[in-house]
Amino acid sequence: MNEHWRVESEAGVFALRRYNARRSSAAIEAEHELLLHGQRKGWPVAVPVVRDDDGSTLVSDGRTYALFPFLAGRPPPYGNARWLRIKGRLLARLHRDLEDAPLGSQRDGFGRAWELDLFVQAAGHESFNRLLAAFGREYPELARGVRAERYRNLRELAKLGYGELRVQPVHCDFHHDNVLVSRGEVTGLLDFDSARLDARVADLACSISLDGLEPPDHDAINPGSLAAFVGGYAEALPLSAEDERLVVPLIRAQFLLLVTIRLMQRAEDRAADRPVASIERSVHGRFPALAARTPDLEAAVMTGRRG
Repeated sequence: MNEHWRVESEAGVFALRRYNARRSSAAIEAEHELLLHGQRKGWPVAVPVVRDDDGSTLVSDGRTYALFPFLAGRPPPYGNARWLRIKGRLLARLHRDLEDAPLGSQRDGFGRAWELDLFVQAAGHESFNRLLAAFGREYPELARGVRAERYRNLRELAKLGYGELRVQPVHCDFHHDNVLVSRGEVTGLLDFDSARLDARVADLACSISLDGLEPPDHDAINPGSLAAFVGGYAEALPLSAEDERLVVPLIRAQFLLLVTIRLMQRAEDRAADRPVASIERSVHGRFPALAARTPDLEAAVMTGRRG
């Protein structure tokens, strides 16, 4: 995980980031290039401060740091249908603006939504299956549930043509905490550290998987929230029939990526209980809720697309 500190000085207010120890210099450079591209397109992004030697990072004791201007504003109200629609339009605009961004190949350590091995290997592990097998020796019932969802997701994504979709640079963390507003205006778009090459609809599904959760449990996706977000997106950038069919399966893929992160955290700290609790919540809460609501969510995609 990246770590952040607020820094106040005579020169202004900044955010200091210490990058994940496994984040490569190539991946960080690609992120900073995307931020510069976003700035050129008019987005209120935090471009890193460049030092006198033209470097945007500093390495100390083997860890990489970058300093960013602190952006004003607060996230809009969570679950608000008007703002979900606005954020859908904003994401569509961002996708248009990122089409010609300087990311010719996949960022080091990243992959598409179903390429879990690439994320795992970047953290020093062999494969998703090996991680899950090790976890399953302690928690066999949870591991069986994860494995069933993984195989289901691979089958549905392949059947629906996800692998054939065109890829482009996408944000993959466009959600509540990373969109700042003030007096009704967007004042900040944060955290391009998850940006990678993927299909546009994968990024749309990622946003819904975070912004569409229904309180108080925040396990199930709210169909109304999904319809609002998709509706705003489709107003600005049409969705293909393939995109529409892939929204719900790609939400499942995002839940699986969350499980993958928790598997890595558990493997790196066998005494950690929170990763196990999160995986249990996915197996017994998030995945069943997604399955139960799939017909309603698929209908919500169509409702949103029609406006």
